[in-house]
Amino acid sequence: MQTSDGDGPAPWIRHQGPNRFSHAETVARIGHYKWLEMRLFDLLGTWVAMIDDNDVAYGLGHHCAHHSFHAELWHRRLVELGHHRPDDLTVPAAPEIEAAFDALLGEITMLERLVGLYRVVLPGLIAAYSFHLDNINEVSDAPSMRVLDICLRDDLDQWRQGELMIQALLKSDDVNKVMSTQAEITSLVVTAGGMVGPGSLSARAD
Repeated sequence: MQTSDGDGPAPWIRHQGPNRFSHAETVARIGHYKWLEMRLFDLLGTWVAMIDDNDVAYGLGHHCAHHSFHAELWHRRLVELGHHRPDDLTVPAAPEIEAAFDALLGEITMLERLVGLYRVVLPGLIAAYSFHLDNINEVSDAPSMRVLDICLRDDLDQWRQGELMIQALLKSDDVNKVMSTQAEITSLVVTAGGMVGPGSLSARAD
């Protein structure tokens, strides 16, 4: 995952100035965002059908609906940006990202699934959204800013609620197993360069 290398501010410093993303970079990121939101919708929908705990299922079902809505917003944004076949752009940023989602549907416990999602995948998406939001402005791309605001608000709430679920369910006997799964998913995401690839936390100045 890229960070500052001395050629510009660190990725957590809000950019002051014009949009740092080219049109091509913007549509590529949004295509990745849409893919991620669709996969999260599918993933959570599958999990809900597998869970016996009604309280956990209710929470995941609520989050599932958020991701469906986010995917619709990004689809619409691609059309607004002039791409009338947005499905062509709806792709994972790297094979490792697809592998991370596959791992979350593998032969692991529900607690491991929750840790992989709420401690790795969702924080990675929040980081990518936050970096994007911090590097555009209202003059150049106000519509994308609005969608990013909506997605970030929902995803930050999910992150908080997901951690509450993990903390409530986690027992000392689970720690080694869930940490191993967390490390596996983290390794895949880091190898990919972040949830939207090597540009997750970097952008070229126009």
